[in-house]
Amino acid sequence: MRVALVGAELEENLALRYMASALESKGHEVDIVPFNTEEDVPAAVSQAQRFQPQMVGLSMIFTGRAREFCHLAQALRDSGYKGHLIAGGHFASFNCERLLNDYPAFDSVGLGEGEELICALADQPDQIANIPGVCYRGQDRRPVVNVSKGNPDNLDALSFPKRTTFHEYFDKRIASILSSRGCWRN
Repeated sequence: MRVALVGAELEENLALRYMASALESKGHEVDIVPFNTEEDVPAAVSQAQRFQPQMVGLSMIFTGRAREFCHLAQALRDSGYKGHLIAGGHFASFNCERLLNDYPAFDSVGLGEGEELICALADQPDQIANIPGVCYRGQDRRPVVNVSKGNPDNLDALSFPKRTTFHEYFDKRIASILSSRGCWRN
């Protein structure tokens, strides 16, 4: 499956890169599409459409940018995109039912960590009811929430993030790292 992952790229977006790496390890093709400001809507739609994905994932982590991402989702639909459109990230997770009720452009919302979820959805797009951590519209068009499995127990088992470009800081190439995930408490 071809999957476009869209999100802010002001600095290296590790969430997108981890999901891209996980998808590619399962044989899927991935394109990371930068979306830094509202003005990027036409460019993001154009890049995604050129890639011809069957699924597009939007990384909606910031409350302040939620409307921009909803506008982008509708712009993708208006451009003729008919594939699966999933939102993820902190904002989307906490507002999953409202996003699905208020914005018909979205097909689903990912809850929690994305690597296993996005791979399961790419591997079995017709089995969304069986995928943990997905909020989707049921047959009655109302949101259905599949409980998330939580964080992976062994972070070392995850693929390294996909990196094809690097940001620079004081003329040195840099790469970000995550040393942990989630709350350090139980």
